[in-house]
Amino acid sequence: MAEVRCEKIDRDGKGDIPEKLRQFDSFADLERFDVVSVSGDELARVAAEPIEAFAPAWTAVRSKPVPALRQEGYRSRIRYRGKELEPAVVLGTDERRTYNDTSYPWGCICKVVTTAGTGSGVIVGPRHVLTASHVVNWSVPGGVSGTVEVHRAGPSFSAISRIRRVFAYTQVTGSVGWTELDEDYAVLETADPIGERFGWLGTRRYSSGWDRDPYWYNLGYPGDVGGASWPVWQRSKWLDEHAWDFGPARAMDTNADINPGNSGGPMFAWWEAGPYVVAVVSAHDVDDRENYCAGGSYLVRLVRWARGL
Repeated sequence: MAEVRCEKIDRDGKGDIPEKLRQFDSFADLERFDVVSVSGDELARVAAEPIEAFAPAWTAVRSKPVPALRQEGYRSRIRYRGKELEPAVVLGTDERRTYNDTSYPWGCICKVVTTAGTGSGVIVGPRHVLTASHVVNWSVPGGVSGTVEVHRAGPSFSAISRIRRVFAYTQVTGSVGWTELDEDYAVLETADPIGERFGWLGTRRYSSGWDRDPYWYNLGYPGDVGGASWPVWQRSKWLDEHAWDFGPARAMDTNADINPGNSGGPMFAWWEAGPYVVAVVSAHDVDDRENYCAGGSYLVRLVRWARGL
């Protein structure tokens, strides 16, 4: 056997990378995104009227998505003292289903990847993705880098774009506190016009008159289904606005089943003019088995501000 030796092998690279190989370096060193903090006074001057949805003529529109291979059977299991436990954030029967469908609006779902981890988002403008504020890593001064994967489905995605700017009213860092729950949303501006290619969902202010009505769909990338690599959808879910929350930012309960990775995923319903988002998934209370979303007029105003409308 040859003698094993430990030698200094460090050296600098020499020469240029061949042109045909440079394509692999597109996302090797992402630039930091800029952070734009928006004050309440600034948002108060922005209209809260609904922002219209957009479905490109070249994209099919479907009322429900084409299912993917069932990923639920491969979900990680939790056992304690020989007994299998259900995830605390799944309420009753698990109605989540994976899909693989790039038609509108199902193809507008996004997986958001930052140094804070991964979350969910949805296209709401030409270069704009709505997500939860806590999906962004605000703890690094000057912001960090990140990407948006449009319709990640297993090993593939429709497009990928780096995050160029982030707009937020409240920078939620770490766990979501009660005072931040109703303000847990942010808008990501991407380097590429992904909305022009795939379309976007509209946004509108939630009304308490819809409380407990099962109008709502949810999309996202939960970590316990397909390893956060497949989009999941559920329908006929309700929202219930908190009675104590009277401001322009609103927190609400939901019976939608959520899991880490769902954060930032949209709660939307269909109107005659198309699908409109009224809230995003924010947090869950494991002890009380309650799931929460964030919405209100500030959500619409923030999207409008980010889009420059």
